[in-house]
Amino acid sequence: MNTILKSTGLTTLLVAAALITGCASNQADTMAASTSQKPAKTKTSYKERQYAANPSKVKFGEFKYVELKETELNPQENNGGNRKSAEKIDEMLVSGLKSIWPDLKVIPPGSDFSKSDHRTLQVSPRIEHIHIVSVGARLWVGVMAGGSDLVMHVDYRDSSTGEIIANPDFWKGNNAWSGGHSWGASDNQIRDAVVAQIIGYSVGNK
Repeated sequence: MNTILKSTGLTTLLVAAALITGCASNQADTMAASTSQKPAKTKTSYKERQYAANPSKVKFGEFKYVELKETELNPQENNGGNRKSAEKIDEMLVSGLKSIWPDLKVIPPGSDFSKSDHRTLQVSPRIEHIHIVSVGARLWVGVMAGGSDLVMHVDYRDSSTGEIIANPDFWKGNNAWSGGHSWGASDNQIRDAVVAQIIGYSVGNK
């Protein structure tokens, strides 16, 4: 009887050891596979990036004329809703920049800057990323609609040399909580805020 119990006990220990070894081996294999197949590091979110608007190499006041192109859209952001946002941004930009340069010339869509013999500051704004939660989405799903973001890049070019003398980035965003509890007000203000940053930069470098 004792022999049987001893044999059974030994068998149990051997089975348990095999199971533990097998589990450890499987866990190691899983970890190794997980490590080897680990996806590349994701891009830093727009809200976590640092946006530094470095000063222009040349003061904008040195230019005789200023021309503004319509706002372009990053191809990945080019859709009907975002084009409407770009149009609103253009309206605000024209109004704001004309307060600085009353003779501002607006370049029609699809046209190039003029070939003026006078030194001209050429301004080219571009939307790099945009996600504006609509009022309708806020009313229906509130916080669940997420946050809004707008990132714009602006090139300021010297027509006499073709050099880009300034190329700042501007960002404004909110989180789902502030967007949801303002019923979309903070979402709509994002475009205004970014345009205000661009106007402020233009004034500060004049």
